[in-house]
Amino acid sequence: MLGRKISVQASLKAAFQFAKLSTPKVAGVLSIILLLDIAAVLTPGSASVSPALMALKGLEALFGVIAQGALYRLAFADAHDGDPEFRIGPLGLQWGKPEMRLLGADLLLVFLFFIALLFWAIILIVTLGASMFVNGTTAAPLSPTPQQASQMLLVFVPLILPTLFVYVRICLYGAATVAERKISVFSTWRLTRGNAWPILGALLLIAIPIAVLNLLSALPGEPKAATIVLELLTCILDAFLIRPMYCGLYAHIYSQLRTTAVGEAAAAAPRGPWG
Repeated sequence: MLGRKISVQASLKAAFQFAKLSTPKVAGVLSIILLLDIAAVLTPGSASVSPALMALKGLEALFGVIAQGALYRLAFADAHDGDPEFRIGPLGLQWGKPEMRLLGADLLLVFLFFIALLFWAIILIVTLGASMFVNGTTAAPLSPTPQQASQMLLVFVPLILPTLFVYVRICLYGAATVAERKISVFSTWRLTRGNAWPILGALLLIAIPIAVLNLLSALPGEPKAATIVLELLTCILDAFLIRPMYCGLYAHIYSQLRTTAVGEAAAAAPRGPWG
């Protein structure tokens, strides 16, 4: 099977058009996400893990699921005309089966990431322990030596690349979960085969505005007021453009690849003696 190659330009155009049309329809839930994001930025001691900040981030994640549910409902509404499951609530505020499935898929990915992180931690402990044994030390220093730091980096970097690769291959899980009415995480692995690089390119291009704002806000010597303004702009951009664009991108790519996969499966199906 040759499959279908995704066009980065066409995908970005479809994502932007989707965001432009859909954002006003889900402005309520996106506004709540924006307010929670702003509150997190303005929370004292937000650089550290505080109970208030954790509560804000938890609420933001919950409303993020609601926003995804609303956006994916809109993305696949035409394919499910008249189906009440694909109608959004007032300004995107609703909770139903699509949101429950999205939450289940997100929790599954968090659990799998935790397992991978635990596996990495075990490798790191074994590596540092072996280094201490070879060097003849009995206690770990308060700060790692340059050699130990380089060993930690060598263990950590190989984890980042596979994690990024796996995410790109299964990033359509939200669109698939809503469209197929079931939790679909690893079923999208085969769907994205041969399109990992175009998908990664589209993901990175959408993230450029946020990356630039974050870079500007992190510049040394930046006045506090300017940093806060940049962070607030980042919150607005994330809530009203980036989130809808990502959902639009995933929905577009999923629809393109799913249509091709169904057509190829039908073409490859065994036929009777009369064709």
